[in-house]
Order: sequence, then structure tokens, then C-alpha cells
Amino acid sequence: MSEDHRHNTMAKECMLSALLLLMERTPYKEITITDIAKKAGVSRTSYYRLYKSKDDILIQYFDDAFSDCLRQIREAEKLDRYQFALIIFRAGAQHYLLLESVIRAKLYDMVMERFVGYSAYLAEHVFRLDVNDVSVDYWIYQQTGSVCLLLFRWIMRGRQETPEEMAHCFAENPSAITNVK
Repeated sequence: MSEDHRHNTMAKECMLSALLLLMERTPYKEITITDIAKKAGVSRTSYYRLYKSKDDILIQYFDDAFSDCLRQIREAEKLDRYQFALIIFRAGAQHYLLLESVIRAKLYDMVMERFVGYSAYLAEHVFRLDVNDVSVDYWIYQQTGSVCLLLFRWIMRGRQETPEEMAHCFAENPSAITNVK
């Protein structure tokens, strides 16, 4: 790894940490690039060399987490609904500080947009589905909505259940109503 690459990686990590710390005390819309650069200990020039906006910091972090999930999905010997959900909820547990921050900042649209893109990528490149088929398009949104809302709710409830329990919840889709008369 080159010295420049190592320096950029460190700067990115510092800027993400700075943004997450700022988001604990300041509404997201009020956080400026100057605030992030100052808190991270980098210049505005360094910031703009790596990012165009503060959204880009979060998007980069989500993209990196997705890349890790994608690697695990591709390496999985048996990828059923449970294994898929387990990968997602383990990633959610690993990155819960980011998820808590974006939920607290009400950045649902940003997260959903990224997740729809990830789901479309998986549908086309992993599951080999025709993403131009309207039923596949609806399926992508249905799955994304299910996973995201369940993940958000789990994070908002303080991650009381294990990733394994959440994967079962998603995979088995249990009914909350058992004795309907």
C-alpha cells in the first residue's frame, strides 16, 4: 500500500469519526465541512480532495460495508434467506454507530437509496435476475424495504436481539397474530 493511499485511508477514517461525533451533538444539516475538517484535524483542501460533500463520507462508509457483505455473500456455501439476513444483521451490529447516527439524523432517504442500489446489484450480479423485469424491480424494493425497516427498528430498540435472532425474524417472517378468531 502506498504512503498516499495509507494517508488517504487515515484521513477518511478521521473524517468519518469526526462526522459521527458531531452528529451526536449537532443536527446533521447544521454540520459544515469546516466543522468536520477541524474536528478531524485535516485541512479543507484535504477534505475536498477526498469528498465533495458530507453525504459522501456516509455513502463511502456504506459502500465499504456493502463491499464486505458482498464478499461474504459470494463466499457463502449455502446462501438461503437466513444466511443472507445473518450477513446483513451482523454488518448492522458491526456498524451500529453509523446506523444510529443516520437514524437520529433522519437520513432514511439516503440509506434507502443506497440499499436499493445494493439490492439491485445483488439481484443482477449475484442472483442473476433480470432487473428490467417489472416484477424483479418490485421485488428489489420489497426486499430492501423489509430489510431496512427491520434493521432500523432493531437499531432503534437498542439491538436487544442477536444478529442470529434478527436473521430468523427476517427469514421466517413470523406472524405477530397467532390466534385469529
